[in-house]
Amino acid sequence: MGVQRSRLLELAASVADGTVDIDWNDLENAVADEDDKQLLQELRVLAGLAQLHRSEELSTPAPGAQRPSNRTRSSRGRVVGRIGPSLTDSDAPTVEEGVLPRPSGQPLDRWGHLELIEQIGQGSFGNVYRARDTRLDRDVALKLLRKGRQTSELTEKILHEGRILARVRHRNVVTVFGAEDRDGQVGLWMEYIRGRTLEQLLRSTGAFGAREAALIGQELCRALASVHKAGLVHRHIKAQNVMREEGGRLVLMDFGAGQFVQAAGAAPSGRLTGTPLYLAPELLRGGEATIQSDIYGLGVLLFHLVTSQYPVNASSLDDLRLAHRDGRRLRLHDARPDVADDFGRVVERAAHPEAPRRFASAGAMQEALARSLGLDSTITVDPQALA
Repeated sequence: MGVQRSRLLELAASVADGTVDIDWNDLENAVADEDDKQLLQELRVLAGLAQLHRSEELSTPAPGAQRPSNRTRSSRGRVVGRIGPSLTDSDAPTVEEGVLPRPSGQPLDRWGHLELIEQIGQGSFGNVYRARDTRLDRDVALKLLRKGRQTSELTEKILHEGRILARVRHRNVVTVFGAEDRDGQVGLWMEYIRGRTLEQLLRSTGAFGAREAALIGQELCRALASVHKAGLVHRHIKAQNVMREEGGRLVLMDFGAGQFVQAAGAAPSGRLTGTPLYLAPELLRGGEATIQSDIYGLGVLLFHLVTSQYPVNASSLDDLRLAHRDGRRLRLHDARPDVADDFGRVVERAAHPEAPRRFASAGAMQEALARSLGLDSTITVDPQALA
């Protein structure tokens, strides 16, 4: 095979890592072997699919403007920028990052009054830990930016998430405890949720029943109503950002993309934020996030829970935009013919491609879900109890 195995592994790592773009055209043009070209093309398709499921934060070009190409530095088909993690660079595991083994019962490290117990998540610029609050003797989740990776923009982003969360108090929204810049390292700590995300549950047990999904939807509508009442939009509704606690409570997480609702007539920011498959079509066109775009995301989430699919599918971000433009949508009853009509109508309305056709508020959607279940909309029911 013409392409060295190490280079193919680097490319595969970059697709999985998602932190660096690749100039696929440059790479394919530099390869003569047909088997290698086929493999590169398959990796390119996988990269496009991964992008649709990965959270985005990038500039959306104005209509007619040239989009930046997906590329990194390369030379004759060889990627020379950093692709995946390397144990020889500054990203090598350190005690600070919490990935080296420690004696049983010993903390990995300490950040102020918080003892780092174990690493439970990792991103490009920081890690998430289960930590022990030594003042209040309780476990918390600590999001900590890595030293050497902090910028004023990242610092403001994590502090912004703390401020956003502090404005919302609801049983179905994760509670923030504090945010601080300590000795040049910024951290945000919040309640530690013992449980699994809805995406994890979906993958382990299969598609949800419509009744359980409707009960979940009611809880999330209440959470969103509290977010919107605080003058905020979440902008990142998806199954990975909702956890079911061991006791059954549903918790809406990850407010890093949250923002204040824009005043009517305000100029769009031009930033595309969120996971593309959950984004309303107006956001993909460069529009501003609104209450209706949050409701669209919730509609997609409920569709996903009962079908394990999405109403609009594509092989790349550009193809997703075209699919929305051309009206290529999967109807809920085509994917799940057994779903009750009342529930199906709620989901289809929430995920309608036209914002004015969606529910006017999260409260209105919650009431519609309650009616589909034959319940009083003021009564809270544990989704697990009736699953």
